[in-house]
Amino acid sequence: MTKASDLITCTHCGKEFSKYGIKNHIAIVHLGDTARVGHNKGMKRSEAAWNKGLTKETNTKIAEMSINTSKTLTGKKKKPHTDEAKDKISKARLKYLIENPDKVPYLLNHSSKMSYPEKVFKNALEAAGIEGWVYNYQNSIYQYDFAFVDKKIDVEVDGGTHLTEKVKRIDARRDAFSEANGWVVIRFTAKEVKENVLDCLNKLKEHL
Repeated sequence: MTKASDLITCTHCGKEFSKYGIKNHIAIVHLGDTARVGHNKGMKRSEAAWNKGLTKETNTKIAEMSINTSKTLTGKKKKPHTDEAKDKISKARLKYLIENPDKVPYLLNHSSKMSYPEKVFKNALEAAGIEGWVYNYQNSIYQYDFAFVDKKIDVEVDGGTHLTEKVKRIDARRDAFSEANGWVVIRFTAKEVKENVLDCLNKLKEHL
């Protein structure tokens, strides 16, 4: 807030203004068409911007400019990739991730902390004396919850996110990769593990 002691009195009308406001006041109120204000310095008031006060609803030129600006900002509609291009992109991305496993999005964003259903399953394995498994086993770009490496059995304990369409597609690609490399994939939902882990163990034993 401007202090009273900082105010400047206009010599034309006696009103008080800040040191920044006094120039605009004098130029606009007392100098009329010879005003020189801010970025309009050197421009007469009668030479104000042609579109001042106009809108696209009231002026056709403004409306046309608005449409052209919108087109410039949004750009031309991109053509969708061909199936061949998508395949090349997919293979290139997979090759990059295989060569740089530390860049896999899932591993970057997924906590390595064991979930509660996984703990239940782990305790059940140990209580039943089932050995030979590795937790969070890394196979190429994928990480298996409980892997029986010698027998190539991958046991997954799926939480709620695995019910979404996006994760289902990811799981399908992952399982296809595993099976193509000789692995058997067994999936249990978190609910199955928590409510009846013994049934899950019996199903696993059929493959051991």
